[in-house]
Amino acid sequence: MNDFESLCMGCMGDKQGQNICPHCDFDNSKPAAQKYLALRTILQDRYIVGSMVDENGEGIGYIGYDTVSEIPVYIREFMPDNLACRRKGKNVDIIPGCEIVYKEYLNDFLTYSRAIARLREVPAFIPMFDIFEENGTAYTISDWVDSITLSEFIKRRGSTLEWSAARPLFMPVLSSLSEMQKANINHLGISPENLIILRTGKMRLKGFSIASVRQTDTDLKPELFSGCAAIEQYSYSSPMGEYTDIYGFTSCLFYALIGVLPQDAVKRKNDARLLIPKNTLKIIPPHVVTALANGLQVDPMKRTSSFERLRAELSAAPTVTMMMDELIPTDEEKRKKHEQEIQKQKKKRNLSISLVSCAVALIVFISLGLFWFNSGYSDNTQKTNTSSSTIKPPNTTSSTQTTVANVMIEMPNLVGVDFDEAVEDAKSTGNYQVLMSSEDFSDTIAEGAIISQNPEYVASTKVKRGTIIAVVVSKGPKMRSLPEISGLSLTDACAKVTESGLIPQKGTEEYSDTYAEGKVIGYSGYVAGSSLEYGSTVKIVVSKGSSIN
Repeated sequence: MNDFESLCMGCMGDKQGQNICPHCDFDNSKPAAQKYLALRTILQDRYIVGSMVDENGEGIGYIGYDTVSEIPVYIREFMPDNLACRRKGKNVDIIPGCEIVYKEYLNDFLTYSRAIARLREVPAFIPMFDIFEENGTAYTISDWVDSITLSEFIKRRGSTLEWSAARPLFMPVLSSLSEMQKANINHLGISPENLIILRTGKMRLKGFSIASVRQTDTDLKPELFSGCAAIEQYSYSSPMGEYTDIYGFTSCLFYALIGVLPQDAVKRKNDARLLIPKNTLKIIPPHVVTALANGLQVDPMKRTSSFERLRAELSAAPTVTMMMDELIPTDEEKRKKHEQEIQKQKKKRNLSISLVSCAVALIVFISLGLFWFNSGYSDNTQKTNTSSSTIKPPNTTSSTQTTVANVMIEMPNLVGVDFDEAVEDAKSTGNYQVLMSSEDFSDTIAEGAIISQNPEYVASTKVKRGTIIAVVVSKGPKMRSLPEISGLSLTDACAKVTESGLIPQKGTEEYSDTYAEGKVIGYSGYVAGSSLEYGSTVKIVVSKGSSIN
């Protein structure tokens, strides 16, 4: 082996004989913490281990150096710190009593890594080229790439991207994710921290970890990315799949276009609406807004089910989307719609209208409808001072309605009416439209009901048919009371806390002579009936069973 003493362990560049690297400011004289491999550890008589760059419940990532190829590499070490530790040297010591569980997860790590390595030709993934066991654990070796995270990239670009700039970044990754699904592999951690931008301007996906790290209540510490993690990742009993990665990918696209991530999925369970600033909404193509709404459905059964379907929705191709509907009817309602579309097409063919003409007519029709909608939207925006609009994830495709000029209707009084009911009533009559401009807390108006409207209601006032009514919707009282959860299962307790407008988290496990193992003892630092602000996080204490053996 050659002499590589000049390598900086922080960047693998030439430190020019100095302890403090002139390129990255890494202090090469400072030893690594005991839990990490020592700097300059040699693996497989080939790879030099550098500084730690990331870690999670599965293991630790290091920058490294391949002395054969003489290039920097990324080294991933399986090291679940709640099942193992490093007391001295480089060997991993399994915590007594965890031997069987450790071995099971180690096998999962090896199996998953081998599956990822087979995808080394997929463009948006970083190639993995070596997998081996050593020191009582396992390691993977991947290419090292100079990059910045998507979150940093967005900040440097001014907090958001236009669709024209986001499209060439995201669509190639979407294609690679589709290839990944064909191999029956899930990522489950797609986020602005795991999507990276190379010097070439291309986007890549990193951060592959076994599924047990991407879901709560397993033997490993979970690594969930708030705003990107789907609702099923917060419950060990919930299955995960392609639709889980679709939620994460769509969240990242939402982040790139809007500048913020969607609210945490647990918060959105009872209020799935997506708040988008009006000035941003106007510049995002309508088909992209629809794709975002479908991909961010909280309920996995209603969410976009495949990356191919998501690609069709983002491609602004009505005929392709219709074909996907025909190929993938996911429930009875979609099957009925599928049959209706077939009958419509037969009638059109009987009238000798070509498919191309139908597509053109459809696009023109939708464009005119959107033009009318946006014109009405802009007029209303000038009359109000509200700052955001709401996209409610659709369950079905809404039909375009025609306004009749100069037809007057009586102004409806929507204050106190449930927002969803008001929207449905508006659709059924076709006389006006209801859009949520913002949300606010209210101690007097029930959650989900309308606090105020603009134009304001005045008895016997007439307005033009098709008028857009902007409403403020109640979030309920700002202060919420903690419900009684003692004796419930963790799943039931979390559901009850969520219904109260608060965010549950599993806290400590404690012995209890009152509650059986796995049942909830109560809250950490609070008691049932305590008053907390809406959206506050509370930790739930779970019983380990009786302390008496």
